[in-house]
Formats: sequence, structure tokens, C-alpha cells
Amino acid sequence: MTERFDSKLEFAKFLAVEAGKLAQKLYQEQDETFISVKGLQDFVTVADRQVEEKIRALISQCYSSDAVLGEEEGLSGSGEAIWVIDPIDGTANFMRGLPDWAVSIGYCERDEIELGAIYAPDRDELCWAAKGQGAFCNDRQVHVSDCSRAEQALLLLGRSTRNPVQDYLATIERTVNAQMEYRRNGSAAVSLMNVAQGRAEGYYEAHLNAWDAVAGVLIIREAGGLVHSAPVPELLKHGSRILAVTPKLEQVVIGSVVPCDRKVSSRP
Repeated sequence: MTERFDSKLEFAKFLAVEAGKLAQKLYQEQDETFISVKGLQDFVTVADRQVEEKIRALISQCYSSDAVLGEEEGLSGSGEAIWVIDPIDGTANFMRGLPDWAVSIGYCERDEIELGAIYAPDRDELCWAAKGQGAFCNDRQVHVSDCSRAEQALLLLGRSTRNPVQDYLATIERTVNAQMEYRRNGSAAVSLMNVAQGRAEGYYEAHLNAWDAVAGVLIIREAGGLVHSAPVPELLKHGSRILAVTPKLEQVVIGSVVPCDRKVSSRP
């Protein structure tokens, strides 16, 4: 690789776009071995693995001392600098030719999320943020919704197979009873992008792995939103409940989606 980057942020954006282009190429070239089944409604494609390999190789070339945590290959390396990557978030959408999938690139230092880049190739959208510098999509600064009325709000939901389906159905019921509308698109990264851009007022999932969430958490915070999640060290090790919301609807959404007997992690 001959490219040189002025910052890790520019490198993160480059990684996300290059990975997305590779995924699209591999999708077009697929054969009967392209899709494998990991579990019930849990799939992995040749692209998931090859894209993660590409991302890891590029990080190794440019920042060889940094650690990498990825969905397909787990954790490699150690230290205070760690890249957190999901080569394709929304694999079930990707393999079916649906547009809601994305590459997610996060970067943490000393237990803080410093950078995030999410690229949704089929939507031609690159969202990114650096801590303290605002959030952007295709170089246009973005902000969360200023909606303050539940009856006008849209909540995006994710469903974790780690939790009983009854919990998810109860969340839908509470959301509807609060007079909010809801959607589930099958990609946490794309959902978080949507919240950052003001297309929805919140996102909730009972459990997300770090590679699904790290980039989106920072992007939403830099777009003026609030995110309740576990502290970064715990998020990296175990994942976390994620609740992202526009400030004007924070208490309404908390009261609607989270069971009263369960705590929501404090936001910073």
C-alpha cells in the first residue's frame, strides 16, 4: 500500500471505503460456496472473512503495534490502542442484496472511543467522527433529531438472540404504548447512522458486541445524541446493552423500552 495518511481518522475512513468496495466486488463474484451457516438465522459469507482479512492487513501495514478486535477473528495484539472492526454488519441483508449493511471501523485509546467510521456502500454513505470534532456524513455535518414528542418519534430496534424473544416483543409493546413508531432493519451500524443523521429518534438493542457498536456510539455522541452503554473496557470484553437517543426524548425512550427492573448504564 502506497497511501500515506495525515491522521488515523483519514485512515479509518479509507479502511471503511476500501472494505466496502471489496465486499461489493465479492458479492458480484459469488458462487455456491459464498454463504455458510453459523447457527439459526446466523450467516457468514466469504466476503465477511476476506474483508476482515483485508482490514487487518492494512492496519498491520500502517499501525503494526495496534491491537485489532474483529467479529470473525477475535482479538489480536494488545495495548492501549485498539481497532474495533465489523467487516459486514448486516450479513443477512448483504447476502440477499438488501442495502442495509455496512462496514464499521472504530478506534479506541486508553479506554476511550476516539474515532469511528461507518460505510454503507449500497447507500453510498460514509459517516464518521473524531472525538470532540463533530459528526459527518459524506463530509456534511450531521445532527440528531430535535423531535420532542413521542407521538412523532421513530425508534429503531435490534433483536439480540442472547435474550428471550418475549423481551423483544415486550419492547415493541412498550414502544407502541408510548405512541412511538418503530422499525427493525437488521443492521445496528446502519441504525446508528440513521439516528446520527436525524432520521430516527433512537436505537435500542438489549445486547450488542463491541464491533457492532463502537463506531456508531461515537458518531451519535458527536452528532449531539446520548448513548447509554457499558464503559468501554466492559463493552470491548463482553458487549453491552445499547440505547442511543436524541436528548429531548431520553426519559421517554428509557421508560418505554427498558424494563423497569433493569438498569441502563450511565451515559458520560
